[in-house]
Amino acid sequence: MQVKIERFTNMPNSGKVGLALWLVSWIWFIAICHYLFHDSKLVTQLSIAACLLGVFIFQAQNWARMISILANALGLVYSGFLFLIGLPAISIINVISFVSLILFGSSIFFLMAPATSQYFKAQSQRQAP
Repeated sequence: MQVKIERFTNMPNSGKVGLALWLVSWIWFIAICHYLFHDSKLVTQLSIAACLLGVFIFQAQNWARMISILANALGLVYSGFLFLIGLPAISIINVISFVSLILFGSSIFFLMAPATSQYFKAQSQRQAP
């Protein structure tokens, strides 16, 4: 367990910010899915997927970082679509999707930062057999 905490403390600040934004953006997205769709099966599936991915991304697995970036990109597209649909009038959907756009976009930005990328690649190479 100490090795895993050490990986997080040695992570560059851009990586820490990216992971924090990733966590907040997915908590926000899951809460909004629950609010909009009232589908407990969808919320459960998203929660399980986010938890599994979170375990591996906090262990500094580069493949988990890449999947997180792709998942955030899908969330970004989905939020952008909702934002464009709600544009004719200012509504709660616009506010929700705008916050999602900011969270997902900034998470992608920090997870793709050069220092974060180099750190995750170095951790993956160190863990390889």
